[in-house]
Amino acid sequence: MDKKDNPMSRLMELAAPYKGEYVLSVILAILGVAAGLLPFFAVSKIVILLMDGETSVSVYMEWCLIAGIGFLGKVCFANLSTLVSHTATFATLAEIRLKLADKLTRVPMGYMINTPSGELKNVLVDCVEGMETTLAHLVPELTANLCIPICILIYLLFLDWRMALAALITLPIGMLCYKGMANGYEEKFQGLIMRVRKMTSTVVEYIGGIEVIKAFNQSANSYQKYSDAVEDNASYAVNWMKSVQLYKSMLVTIWPSVLVCVLPIGCVLYRNGSLSVPAFVTCIVLSLGIITPILNAMNFTDSISQMKSVVGELCTVL
Repeated sequence: MDKKDNPMSRLMELAAPYKGEYVLSVILAILGVAAGLLPFFAVSKIVILLMDGETSVSVYMEWCLIAGIGFLGKVCFANLSTLVSHTATFATLAEIRLKLADKLTRVPMGYMINTPSGELKNVLVDCVEGMETTLAHLVPELTANLCIPICILIYLLFLDWRMALAALITLPIGMLCYKGMANGYEEKFQGLIMRVRKMTSTVVEYIGGIEVIKAFNQSANSYQKYSDAVEDNASYAVNWMKSVQLYKSMLVTIWPSVLVCVLPIGCVLYRNGSLSVPAFVTCIVLSLGIITPILNAMNFTDSISQMKSVVGELCTVL
C-alpha cells in the first residue's frame, strides 16, 4: 500500500507539526499510570500490616499519604496529558480545515454544483470533528490503559509467576466473547457510517431547502425521505447492539472476575507453603487492577475504526 493510501500514515503526516506535543502527552500519561499504581501497593501494605498486628497509627497514615499522593499524581498527570493533547489536536484540526477550504477554492465549479451540500458539510465539519477523539484521547489514554496491566503483570511475575498466570486465566475466556462481538465488525461499522452520512446529508438538504419544499407543496415527500433516513440509521444501530449484547455482557462479567481464579489457587499455594502471606495479599490487590484498564482500552475500538474511515475519506479530498 502506498503511504498516501494508508490512513494511519496520512494521519501521522497531518499531525507531524505537533509531534513533540503528542510525545509529551504520552510521557505525562505514563507518569500518571506510574502514580496510579501507588495506591495498589499502599493498600496491600496496609492489609499486611493489619495482619501482622501493627498498632501504630503513624505507620498507617504514612501509607495512606502515599496512596493519596498516588491518586493526586494520577489526576494531575492525566489532566496535563489531556490538556497537551487537546491543544495539539485543535491546532491540527484547524490546519486540516484550512487545507480543505483551500482545496475547495481550486476544484472545478462542476464539482461544487454536483456535490450535495450535505456531503460537503459532512467532510468539512463532521469528518474533521470525528478526528478529535482519536487524536486527543486515543494516543495518550490508550497508551496509559495498556501500560497499567503490563506493569502490574511484570510485578506479579516478580512476586510469583504462578499467581501472575492465575490472574490472567479469565483473559482468554473473555477474548472469546470479544471475538464474538468483533465478528463482522468492519462490515457492520461501514454500514453504520454509510447510514450516518446519508442521514446527515438528508437533514442538511431538507433544512436548507425547506422554503422551496413548502413553495412547491412537496413537504410530505421530502419529509418521508428525511424520516426514512433517520429511522434506517436508528434501527441499524439498535439491531447491531442487540446482536452483540450477550457477548458484551459475558465479557464485562468474565474479565473482572479474576479473584475466582486468584483466591483458590493462592490458597492452595499458601497451604502448601510455597506462597507467603504478604505475597498472597499483594497479588490479590494488584490482580484487581489488571482488567479495568483493558476494558477502558477496548472502548477505543470504535474510535480506531472511525479514524480509518474518516482519514480515508479526507485522503480523497486533500
